[in-house]
Amino acid sequence: MIDDEVAAVLAGPLMILVSTRDPAGRATIARGSGILRDQGDGLGVLLSHSLWPGAAAGAVAGGPIAVTCARPHDYRTYQIKGMITAVAPAGPADAAEGTAYVARMLGVMGALGVSRLQLSQTLTDRDLLRIDIHPHEVFDQTPGPTAGRPLGAANTPRDAQP
Repeated sequence: MIDDEVAAVLAGPLMILVSTRDPAGRATIARGSGILRDQGDGLGVLLSHSLWPGAAAGAVAGGPIAVTCARPHDYRTYQIKGMITAVAPAGPADAAEGTAYVARMLGVMGALGVSRLQLSQTLTDRDLLRIDIHPHEVFDQTPGPTAGRPLGAANTPRDAQP
């Protein structure tokens, strides 16, 4: 499901948006504070429970989730949809990853002209929740002619797609 190209993007600096839904089925959204890969195809995403209580409340095992990851310098963007397999407060290793993510993104975004003050309301490593995901679908969401295109099982290279 997560091919090498998507994995390479996930390994770099990313802006992360996490969407869950409330009991009425309305979308809730949060800014992620890190993404983690497991040994298989699973992902973990970190978000601040206290900063994003709606999205955190919508994160329930067995529920749907969408995670959109964009590289800041070129907007290469993928959306990963799947089911939540587990939700728990971040452990020490997850919290360390969240702290490293915030520091890394402050540097990356600062180099692009976005100030720490502008990010201070949405980028945090406080009160992190880890949401584990089993991905079902991956979409190319890079702005341009391939935006919205699902990536197939063969994961045809993006530049070769019509």
